[in-house]
Formats: sequence, structure tokens, C-alpha cells
Amino acid sequence: MESPVAPSLRGRSGDPGLASRLTQLEMNFRRLLACAPTKLEAADKAPAGPGVWVLTDSDLTTYYYVEACQTLRVAIPNLMRSSAARRGESIRPQLADHLGIPESRVAKYLSDHCVVRWLQMDDDAAHFAHFLIAVLHPTLNE
Repeated sequence: MESPVAPSLRGRSGDPGLASRLTQLEMNFRRLLACAPTKLEAADKAPAGPGVWVLTDSDLTTYYYVEACQTLRVAIPNLMRSSAARRGESIRPQLADHLGIPESRVAKYLSDHCVVRWLQMDDDAAHFAHFLIAVLHPTLNE
């Protein structure tokens, strides 16, 4: 009796489409990390278009949150307001819990100790955000 033939993976490593997507993700990742960190108070200077943004500490060592959005100029400043939303939910309680501080002090912490970097992207922002979450493991993204 013949043994079943295992599926071949030989074609995947040479798949130009896959190689191109990986190259694009890596290029965008490097572009994002090269962006100048911006204090949240200055985030209203972000582009009006869609993209991905990352919230980190000002030392750029701790990644707190990654989000894809339709309008960077609106989404990032919303983080400073108590109604900051990701699908209608504020990340403030999660950040307060993570830091061990009262939620009423989160705005000051964000202002004093955090920065954002963004990358404007007309296409694939959601896919890129998923990639960033997988690579960076931001504390508040679950």
C-alpha cells in the first residue's frame, strides 16, 4: 500500500507574493520606528488620513498600544480625552491598572511620559496594525 504524500511546502518559500508582502511589512515597520516620537499634545499635527499609530513611553522601550484608524489627526488626540475610544472602549482603565495608578492620573501620565509615532497608510493599515501587535506585544492590545 502506498503511503500518503505529504503536502509540499517547497513552493511557499519561493512565492514572490509572500516575499513581497513580508518585505512591505518590514519596510513599513522600519519606517514607523524611524518616525519622530511626538508628545500627545502635539498629535493634532498628525495627517488627516488613515494609518497606524503606536503609543510608547518616552524612552521608546515600552509599547502600550497600537491602533489602525481612519483619521490619525482625530484618533490620536482622542487618547487624551476620557472618551478615548477603540470600538467605543477607553484604554485608560487598562493603562491605570497596568501602571498601578488611579484612572484620574492617566492623562497626566500620558502627557508627561508617553509619545506616539504614526505612519499614514492608505491601504492595509489594519493588517499592518495586526503585524505590529504580533511583533511588539503592546501591553494594552489583547
